[in-house]
Amino acid sequence: MLPAKETEPRSKRRIGRYLVTGRIGRGGMGMVYRGRDETLDREVAIKTLTAEGAFDGESRRRFEIEAKAAARLQHPSILTVFELGEDRGLPFIAMELLPGADLEGLIRSGEPMPLREKLEVVVQVLRGLHYAHEHGIVHRDIKPSNIRLLDDGTAKIMDFGIAKLGGTNLTKSGFMVGTVNYMSPEQIRAQELDGRSDVFSVGVILYELLAGQRPFAGEAATDVLYRIAHTEPPPLSAEALGGLGETLQAIVARALCKDPAQRFSSAAAMADSLAEALREHAAAHPVSGALADAEALQTARRLLKEGQFDAAEHHIRTVIGRCPDLLDGRRLSRTLARERARQAGSPEPEGEIFAELDATYQSPATTKQPGTVLQAPPPTIEYQRPEPAGAAPDSVPARRRPFAGAAAALLVAGLAAFLLMRGGDDAPPTAAAPAPAGPNTAPAAPSKPVPAAAAPVLVTIRVVSDPAGATLRLDGRPVPGTTPLDLEIDPGRDHLVRVAKTGFLAAEARVAAGRAAPELRLVLETAGPPGVVALSAAYPVDVAWKGRTLLRAQTAARLELPIGRQTLSLVSEKHFLRSTVVVDVRAGVEAALTAPALGRLSIRALPDNCEVSIDGIFADYPPILDRPVASGTRVVSFKWPDGTRREETVEVRPGVLGYVMGRKD
Repeated sequence: MLPAKETEPRSKRRIGRYLVTGRIGRGGMGMVYRGRDETLDREVAIKTLTAEGAFDGESRRRFEIEAKAAARLQHPSILTVFELGEDRGLPFIAMELLPGADLEGLIRSGEPMPLREKLEVVVQVLRGLHYAHEHGIVHRDIKPSNIRLLDDGTAKIMDFGIAKLGGTNLTKSGFMVGTVNYMSPEQIRAQELDGRSDVFSVGVILYELLAGQRPFAGEAATDVLYRIAHTEPPPLSAEALGGLGETLQAIVARALCKDPAQRFSSAAAMADSLAEALREHAAAHPVSGALADAEALQTARRLLKEGQFDAAEHHIRTVIGRCPDLLDGRRLSRTLARERARQAGSPEPEGEIFAELDATYQSPATTKQPGTVLQAPPPTIEYQRPEPAGAAPDSVPARRRPFAGAAAALLVAGLAAFLLMRGGDDAPPTAAAPAPAGPNTAPAAPSKPVPAAAAPVLVTIRVVSDPAGATLRLDGRPVPGTTPLDLEIDPGRDHLVRVAKTGFLAAEARVAAGRAAPELRLVLETAGPPGVVALSAAYPVDVAWKGRTLLRAQTAARLELPIGRQTLSLVSEKHFLRSTVVVDVRAGVEAALTAPALGRLSIRALPDNCEVSIDGIFADYPPILDRPVASGTRVVSFKWPDGTRREETVEVRPGVLGYVMGRKD
């Protein structure tokens, strides 16, 4: 047993069974430390709650949700969690320690990123999100600072602190949670969220990577929220699109649609479209690094590990000068820059016992005394959606609920009311918002209370349908009863009225601000019989339409779909199939939906200690013999433990055995 004088300092440097070796930074809810798991001899990152958060029920719950959400998701593009624990009343999460840098830092550095790298990062993030969505988890806070780029080019999604797991809802009904610039319109309106909300956030990131600026910029949070809900971003320039023109512009525009139904039906669907654009770009702009370049980079990696920075930089600069778009060279250059900065930084003092951690362990539940100013959290906004007076819950208009008396609650409630009651082409609000707080930001002075927005003066319009008896939705929310109906609306904003009746095509009309007529009449056209789509596949496939999986693991089935051109997704993870098919559905004619036939691949690697993926789906470790693969153009990726990657494109032909060899050098 250690002497008492040695035991106490050592205990102060531990969290659970992990030895604390340094600070990494401040997270959304607490501190993040560098640590070592001495049992397994590996470095870890340890995230803890702040002293305030440790005694706050909702903070602890979010903290647990983050750990449980990430722990359920074992995917190459999602941070791995090792343990959720508690030490002396302090909750902590032990997770993998990721090298590299946040995407936020890379964007802000201004360092140019080749178009290929930008698309590769976004595709990886989308693949990881699709995996999370398939497991019932919506992230709800996708932003560049929650995406870690490793030195080998791998993108990792972090921070599931406000994720929604299945039926778990972290916030009260009517509240929104998220980070302002990357929120979806439905988050702003506090509506129910699904994976398409994350797709919108990724669309914002993709736009920012391409354009160098955010699509919905504003001086204050109110400006940003207004633009997300009501305005379209500026079109991307031809230079930003890098020769992909309409293809990439269409992908961005679809991801940023205000209506979730108009976006990509899933993160995988957007990833597939981007992967196709990436293949098109790679074919038009091949990058051919010579063997000498690979050897020079390998030498640079060795020199970097040995601390010979100047020699390593010479090799890296030589390679980049010959081949500017070689991603391995640019990534290694960033690694070198980070190592230089780390060496130049001041190390942790030898006698450091992490006073703030020790204080957290020993502090009782904190109470705020007069004159105490607590540091504001990062820019996560929550507010309750105000509802007009006079109607029952879940109807339109609905009963207004009383607001909390605190100044902060009044501020956010007024913000919500302002955004939700305005529309059209009115000028956006310009009220100042508090600056985002960070680890090096001084606490802001308390703001004065802002009065809640006054209830609007409503007018009554009569909605009539031909034929009568149709159900009605106002701005996406159901209205009790059937047409004809008297409806109270706010004349100062735009409204969308939609009526539907069985056997008829739905009809909708927009009521512009200031132009509400006493009567709104909508004519419903008779809907013809649905068309039939017949699926034929030699292996089980899933069929999805508009974000819904209609068939699972089927080889032959029939679907009834509306008349017109319909976009369907065919998925078979086992056979590396993710494809989008457009089917022309006609009345009285059975449309054929045929899955690609199977070919076979044998895959070897030299050396063979690598992971093999086909179109981004992990396949196995080589050798892989006679693996059935859906026919078509496939990209086989090899990843070795030292981070080296190679890709080979192969055309898989029906009934034919193809061969692929991956060589590290």
